[in-house]
Amino acid sequence: MSLWKGPSFRNYSHFPMCIVCGKDNPIGFKMDFHLDGETVKAEFTPQEYHQGWPDIVHGGVLYLLLDEATVYVPRYYGLNCVTAKFETRLRQPVHVGQQLFISARMTKQTRKTFEAEGQITFADGTVVADGKAVMYVVEGL
Repeated sequence: MSLWKGPSFRNYSHFPMCIVCGKDNPIGFKMDFHLDGETVKAEFTPQEYHQGWPDIVHGGVLYLLLDEATVYVPRYYGLNCVTAKFETRLRQPVHVGQQLFISARMTKQTRKTFEAEGQITFADGTVVADGKAVMYVVEGL
């Protein structure tokens, strides 16, 4: 039994207004995440409206990409989760227009929690950012 008091996600296969994956959100990233083996993957190329300092992608955008990737992992295990804790490390600046590769995978699962780690890289494999998420399991699909 979950203590989650928010809305049920059980009837959603997608979230149309999600800032990252929502296809109906006019200011959203409209990203597609897919499963490749046991890893969730996506690609994203930040634009000028994703910057903080001139020509540098805002760190919050990188955090958001990692959070979204890690929360997609439990969905492929038949679970809906919400992020309880997320630790991230930004390793190098990203310039507007640089293509990013996002990936995440499960590291641990208990009855009440799901843990995943993710990373963002450039095409050459250089790690831009990485993070670890602890999520509460709110319901099965």
